[in-house]
Parts: sequence; structure tokens; C-alpha cells
Amino acid sequence: MDSKVNTDFWSLAETIYARRAPAIEVAAMEHARRAWLDTLACMVGGAGEPAARAAAQAADTAGAEHRALVLGAASHALDYDDVCMLATCHPSAPVVSALLAGIDRAEGEVTLADLLAAHLVGTETMLRLGAWLGFGHYALGFHATGTLGVVGAAAAYAYLLRLPVAQWRTALSIAASSACGLRANFGTDTKPLHVGFAASAAIRAVGLARAGATASDDALAGFAQAFAGGARLDPPRWDALTPWAVLAPGFEVKRYPSCYLTHRMIAGIQRLRERHPPQAGDAPVAIDLLLPHGSVAPLKYPQPRTGLQAKFSAPYCAAAAWVDGHVGLASFSDAAANRGALLPQMRQVRVAERPGPHEPLETAPVRVTITGPGWSDAILVDWAPGSLQDPVTDEDLLAKWVDCAANGQVAAPATIATGWLAAGMDQPMGSLLHSLRRAILARSGNAGG
Repeated sequence: MDSKVNTDFWSLAETIYARRAPAIEVAAMEHARRAWLDTLACMVGGAGEPAARAAAQAADTAGAEHRALVLGAASHALDYDDVCMLATCHPSAPVVSALLAGIDRAEGEVTLADLLAAHLVGTETMLRLGAWLGFGHYALGFHATGTLGVVGAAAAYAYLLRLPVAQWRTALSIAASSACGLRANFGTDTKPLHVGFAASAAIRAVGLARAGATASDDALAGFAQAFAGGARLDPPRWDALTPWAVLAPGFEVKRYPSCYLTHRMIAGIQRLRERHPPQAGDAPVAIDLLLPHGSVAPLKYPQPRTGLQAKFSAPYCAAAAWVDGHVGLASFSDAAANRGALLPQMRQVRVAERPGPHEPLETAPVRVTITGPGWSDAILVDWAPGSLQDPVTDEDLLAKWVDCAANGQVAAPATIATGWLAAGMDQPMGSLLHSLRRAILARSGNAGG
């Protein structure tokens, strides 16, 4: 292996894998509970979207790998699932999708604590791997949710099935050879399919490891060398006292169903709109956006033609935030994206990026300046919507669940969400999750639950 690649990641990952539910901090488990619920809501909401339906129709199997493909696509189809800027990715979607798809293979009753601990182990592995690679991985053009997600999902699923350490290492090494995902496919059905690919490949990697397949023990070092573009990497910055990533820096629970790099601008425009409420018939205002270095590249659609493209359009999201006030699921239908009435305001949105060097996206602010007839106002958005600085409440999560269930047209009453929030750690969850999984898969067109 090239001497530029540090191989210490195995010891980091092994320490994470050794953690078991009784010894995991209550605060981390509670954040994982909310991350699970948020991801399930997104999965319900995306069940009928084209990406999930295409995944369901791509094969006629009802096995765990195919279920993971469908569930993964559904979880990310709305681009409403949580993010973590530590590795510029969506940590929960691939992990939850794999766990939900493969829960049948776990021995005995699967409790809430089992699921939350597996989620923490999977997302922590994924995020620490991404932090080791650095932003350069994303900047090279990779969709980190797909590339990192397969390793994290494999770690989570191996944990749920209690694989011995040797098999776990093999599973992660196999998963590393399945990593894929390109930013070039943002704004299309392939972006959410990346999550399905990751979750499905994770199920397969764990199955192959259990069946005795072999893999190289330096596969993760090879992964790092390839996906960091050959850059020299320092040793991973992590030890046993490092807080779980879900606690610091935390996950951002999305308030808007669009690329997270649009969220600070949307929040800033909404604040300024409260100060200067537009009136019917007003002329468009000038909206100037100053974004962090490196954050404009994913926002690749200045004039979107579809709802999916609109999620990655700074002019559209800014104009919708100003004209409509509310930015929600209805904002990203194809019809909404093609509203002629919004075009005059979109043309008045100017986007600029601060010059380098790269700024950490979890802390880098966005400046929004709006100029109307006789007035101008600005705001520096130095908070991350949905983060620990701006936390989503239980009421917000329940409202999101109801909104997603209506969008997905899945029979998923709010009592599922309230029950999840109230469940004890030792409560068996298999029956509830099997029922919900069947409903999601049925909506996508996959009869095998």
C-alpha cells in the first residue's frame, strides 16, 4: 500500500464497533431515536416518487438486497433526510435503509436499543471515514452519501447481526469495493438511487462475509487513497473520548426538502421577509447571496426544469422563499418549478462565492442582502437550520411525519411517530417496522415486504 495512506482507520473503526448499547450515552441514543424517526418519515414521503418506483420495478426479487435498494431510494427521494457537514453527507438514510431491509436476519427480538446502537455505530464509522478523507473527497465530484454510506451501512448491519470482528472487517472491506456515487447526477433520480445502491451493497457485503468470502485487510486504506485523489492523509483525528458525531457537531434535521446548501439562504430570506413583508403586485426585489467557498458547485441549475433540479437551484429556492414565504414539499413539484410567475424574481437573484480557502460548511455563514424600492437590508446567517443551534422539536418532527405521509400516500398514522418517541429502549420493534416496511414497499410497487 502507498506510504502516503495512513492505515490507522481500522483501530478507530474497531473501537466504535466494540461499543454496546448499555454503555452508550443516553444523549446519543436519544439523538439516534430522532434520526431514525426523521429518516422513516422521509422514506414514507418518498415511497411513491419516481426513483423508488423505478427501484421497485428494476427486479422481481423480494430479498433484503432489493428491499434495501427501494427503501434507500425512497429515503432520499425528497432530499429531506438529515445531513452532517462533518463529512458533507446524509448519514442516516443508507444506514436506516439497510437495517430496515435486513432486520429479518437478526437473531431474536430486535429492541429499540439494538436499532439505535446500530445506527450510531454505522453513522459514526461513515462520518469518521469521511472526516479523514476531508472535503477534497466531495470536491473531486463524489456524492459522499453513496461512497461513504456503503461502509457505514455495512458497519451498522454487521453490528445488528453481531458479526465477529474478523467477519466485520471483511464486510467493510467488501463494501469498500462497492462504493459509488457522483455529484454530476444531482437533480435526477440517480441521486436518491445512490442511497439505495449503498444500502443494498452493504447487505450484500455482510452476507458475503458471513458466507466466507475474503477481502484485503488494507481495503479501507485503498479506499482512502482512491477517493481522496491520492492526497496525503494525516492520521484520523479520533480517540475513545471523542463524542459521537450525532452529539458534536451533530446532525442537521432538514427543515426544507432541498439541498442543504440552500438552507441558510432560505432561512435568511424568510427572516428578512418578516421584516419587509411583500405585498401583492410588488416588483421583484434584488436578492444577493454570498455563499461559502466550495458550496456553489452542487447548485448546478440556475433555471430548473424539474422539481428535482429546483432542489439544487439557488435562484429558485431564493425566489420561492421570498415570493411564497413557505418552502415545503409542494415547492418542488415539476409544476411549481416551472411557474412563469416566479421567473421575474429568479432573474433578480445573484449568487457569489467567497474566495478560498475552503471553509468548514458546518460553520461557514451565508450573507443575504435584499434590496427593494427605497430600502435595503441584510442578514448574516451564522446558524445552521435544523442543527443543535436551531433544534427541531418533537412537534416539528411529528408535523414532518404527517406531511411526508400525505405526500407519499402511505398509511402511516401519526401514532407510529408518537409511539416511536415514547418507546422504551427494551421495547421490541420488529413488528412495527415490518408493518411500516410493507406499506412503504407496497406504495413503491414492490409487493415483497
